[in-house]
Amino acid sequence: MSAGPAWGPNPVSAGGPREHGPDDPGDVAGGDGVPHDEPDAGPGAAATPEAWEGARRGGPPGSGTFSLEGRPAPGLYVVAWLLGLAGIGLFVVAGGAASSASGSGAVGGAAIALLFAACLALTLSCASAAGYQVLSRGRRRADRYRGPSPLILFGFVLFGVTLVVGLLSAVGLIAPESQSVGALVDEVVTTGAYVGAVWLFVVRTGVLPWESMGWPVRWRESVARLTGDVMSGVAMIVPTYLVTILLGGALAALLGAQLPSALPAPRTLPDALATVIAAVVVAPIGEESFFRGLSLTAWWRDLGLRSALLRSTLFFAAAHILNVTATNAGDGLRTAVLQFVVIVPVGYVLGWLFSQRGIVASLAGHMTFNAIAVALLVGSGTIRL
Repeated sequence: MSAGPAWGPNPVSAGGPREHGPDDPGDVAGGDGVPHDEPDAGPGAAATPEAWEGARRGGPPGSGTFSLEGRPAPGLYVVAWLLGLAGIGLFVVAGGAASSASGSGAVGGAAIALLFAACLALTLSCASAAGYQVLSRGRRRADRYRGPSPLILFGFVLFGVTLVVGLLSAVGLIAPESQSVGALVDEVVTTGAYVGAVWLFVVRTGVLPWESMGWPVRWRESVARLTGDVMSGVAMIVPTYLVTILLGGALAALLGAQLPSALPAPRTLPDALATVIAAVVVAPIGEESFFRGLSLTAWWRDLGLRSALLRSTLFFAAAHILNVTATNAGDGLRTAVLQFVVIVPVGYVLGWLFSQRGIVASLAGHMTFNAIAVALLVGSGTIRL
């Protein structure tokens, strides 16, 4: 199995990647993909060998989760839990306020304010949990991932972007009459959040440098290699797109559903250009930085390449069903299943490209996939440049 390209991804600091999975002796993977064979495995595991051994042998399941004994940063741990519970509670209250609004502007405004407060609380909760995991995993072996769970960082991005985009819409900086420009602003904010989260909690804390997440650092010396990476990404993604068309068409006919358009219909030339930039340039940068550069690398270090590929593929597909909307639960479920199944082969191929050649290859593949989709929309007249 490949150890990765010369400039990344580099799943371990020395000795090559871990090629085994969680079923090796002493490796029992946790819910966030971190094997709990060390005392500093994160929330839910005690910070000292003695405490960890006691928690493993006795006590009810989950009893160590709410214990502060031996934790390196108990304050962050408590704050993460309190803010998380507060955010969930605010969401419930906001939902109740929205359902009882009945056209009342005052109640509707209160519901929106509660939603903003919930997003803020959950963003800070995820940030606190990520900071705690950086500290608690600092004593893990050098060949293991020492940073926060990608799932927690995804929550930080999801709630943070929802809050920022909502505020921009509320103050009128995202004009409702220009959906394409709004989509571009949304993608810019999302990409900034993905890259910013990786920099703040992974690069800046010394967990992983950019090079270990597949990014080349010697551009001028590697023009030939970069060209090969781009060509590999394009060559692999074109047949993958054909597979997704066939698979999506067959499944859509079976389920009686259709994939929602991820791109708003532009009305003017600037709108069309904004749509192309958002889909082909901006979105792939953020998603590849997070789902391949961070997530796949982190799980590769802990679980081996095969498990990391599978897990990152499912993670990538699950993230893409969050934008599914429908008029009823049945239609929403069918659309979500269709979206998930169609995205799986794309995510797997992009992950494979990343593991073999680095993030330039997966980025080129991702951009090519989205460019084909946009080109088909242009050909059908949906987008007019």
